Amino acid sequence: MSAKDKKAKPKGKAPTRKAPAPKVQKAKKAVKAPVEEKPKKAAPRAKKVAERKEAPAKVSVKAEPVVLGPPPAATVASRHIDSLRERPGRGFSVGELASAGVPLNTAKREGLPLDIRRRSVVEGNVEALKGWFKSGVKAVAVPSAAKK
Repeated sequence: MSAKDKKAKPKGKAPTRKAPAPKVQKAKKAVKAPVEEKPKKAAPRAKKVAERKEAPAKVSVKAEPVVLGPPPAATVASRHIDSLRERPGRGFSVGELASAGVPLNTAKREGLPLDIRRRSVVEGNVEALKGWFKSGVKAVAVPSAAKK
């Protein structure tokens, strides 16, 4: 035998192929009979319509542009050997803004100096903020129907 014959003939059993599985046909869905539609409900009765009350016109509060002027200066108490002394602070604390009723977004928009590190609430600062903020805010009630 030559070298080609040895390579061509594998030793041992020849691989067997599996027979393909028979194809299974899917069952067809049964066609449903047309369903009779139920009659729609009648329109709401006149009595129910008469019972409904019209909602009162909504009132919206529209604020005019705020002209507040220059913001007040914050002060803080600093400790010295014999007493407490007030000195100018970096800005107002968030607690002082809340006590004075000044919203944080308004304070930022108007350029009010803020010191987020401070936690103290100095009454002098709260009074200065109240006077500054209340002097410029004028809310006007405008009904929404007139707005359109």
